[in-house]
Amino acid sequence: MTRKRTPILPKKTILIATADTAMAAYFSRVRKDCRYGNMTVQYIPADTLDELIKATGKARIAGKFASAWALFSLSEFKLKPADIKAAQGLADSRKVKLGWVAPNLSLWLFLHLKALNVYVDNAAQLDQALAKVFPGYEPTAEFLTNEGQDIHLRLFSSFSKAVLNSGDYNKIAEKKTGVAATSFPLLYEDIKELCGEADLSHNQKLLAK
Repeated sequence: MTRKRTPILPKKTILIATADTAMAAYFSRVRKDCRYGNMTVQYIPADTLDELIKATGKARIAGKFASAWALFSLSEFKLKPADIKAAQGLADSRKVKLGWVAPNLSLWLFLHLKALNVYVDNAAQLDQALAKVFPGYEPTAEFLTNEGQDIHLRLFSSFSKAVLNSGDYNKIAEKKTGVAATSFPLLYEDIKELCGEADLSHNQKLLAK
């Protein structure tokens, strides 16, 4: 009697789209380091948040992605926190989720290291603090693809701390501006649901540093 094989269904796919070259470089490392084969990181040139949302929506349909995120920083598009709320309706209509950091990517990286007890809207302060830990640090694609390409792995063991710190800091930001400083914890929840646990078995030497 021939055994019936249980069909293995393909994993649902997730799109990470951004007009920020540094963010694209960082999440490309996340994808590679964690072996998230069903994650696509796409750089989409855009001059405004609305343009990014619309382009992400088109890419979602074209690629038949189960989930699509438009990632951005407030400093990138010179946004105010209220602009995020204003863009939510468009994002919902295009079935695009919004992933943001205020003021820039440096906030998310810094929260892996320390908690923030006061609201910080000056990106340079965060950049300078990170440069003390990672010499030469700049929130640029050039840095994150060269001398800073191992930042994600070096911070990986502190991921839970970053999520905890971001939760506390979001309360401070919401009290100050009415909007959370980052939605990245929600992004990572979606990544985990669709991509599963990170596979870092090939990066043990770097993790041990």
